[in-house]
Amino acid sequence: MITLRDSRLQLLVLMLFLTLVGFMFVYSAGSLQAVRLGRSDMYFLFKQLVSFGIGTMLLMLAYKLPLELYRRLVVLLYFITMLLLIAVFTQKALNGAHRWLNLPIFSFQPSELAKFTTIVYLAHYLDKKRESLNLFKKGFLPASIMIGFLAALILIEPDFGTTFLIMIVAFTMFLVGGISKKHIFAVMAFLLPIFLTSLFFGYRRGRLLMFLDPWADRFGVGYQLVQSLAAVGSGGIIGKGIGNSTQKLFFLPEAHTDFIYAIVAEEWGFIGAFIIVLAVVMFFRIAIKSALAHSSRYKKLLMVGASCLLFYQSIINIMVVLGLLPTKGITLPFVSYGGSAMIASMFLVGVLLRGMEELE
Repeated sequence: MITLRDSRLQLLVLMLFLTLVGFMFVYSAGSLQAVRLGRSDMYFLFKQLVSFGIGTMLLMLAYKLPLELYRRLVVLLYFITMLLLIAVFTQKALNGAHRWLNLPIFSFQPSELAKFTTIVYLAHYLDKKRESLNLFKKGFLPASIMIGFLAALILIEPDFGTTFLIMIVAFTMFLVGGISKKHIFAVMAFLLPIFLTSLFFGYRRGRLLMFLDPWADRFGVGYQLVQSLAAVGSGGIIGKGIGNSTQKLFFLPEAHTDFIYAIVAEEWGFIGAFIIVLAVVMFFRIAIKSALAHSSRYKKLLMVGASCLLFYQSIINIMVVLGLLPTKGITLPFVSYGGSAMIASMFLVGVLLRGMEELE
């Protein structure tokens, strides 16, 4: 019989496995890029190791903090998140987007904090308002407005991928929390035409056309996806071997960040790529099983939100790399290069481990 202690250890081992794979491929895919920028070949790996160190401290902190603390701070957390999301528009745009907040010592993406704020707010709200969840004006609408406001701030950065991720996590929590399904589907039916229409404007139109037929402009908007599929396809069953990727030789953009899974598939083949998916699914299974075992609605919902956030983000990233979804700027948790994403993901693992601890 698997005990809770065993489950916590399994969750931690899976996280460490994905992180170690990430270190390996951040170096493999990012070393040449670093040299091209005039840096040491260890530049991106070193920064990732620093982020892992910070993330480890925050994981340990989250493991020590009771889950009830977050709901007591939910109002403060919401307004800090809102102010930080607004503050990014005072910064200079990077690649046409306002996603980063540059502080004297470090830079980070407030949208990562917004993910956590969303699940804390909804866990608290859905528990507190359990008696009125079937009422549209007193149950579903207020929560939708509060989360919708944060999502709107992220959307206009613009960051369509994170907005989409937050919304599907929110809808999942609504369903688990007991919000009337007719209200959820009514709002989805209202938002769907707006969502589809938005795909035909700006940079998203190019990404949609690329997704539908990347070879129509394989040297233009379809270039990244074509190179990603070339990496995945050329890996075969067992791959080319560690360090032997050809697509990382400046063919595949963002090879060490959003598209690192393509390099995994190229160097480790189908077997290695499948192992990553298997690790992600196992991680989610352990986390969601522990979440649903909680008798406390608030703790259950908080853990469901954290579990789904990490799982959905992983699956979306992998589907984008495989050409099953339009390109979105979403990293593969624990594997992709990115300080804010690594730190935020490890903090969520700490929250999950604390939740499993409080089951005992």
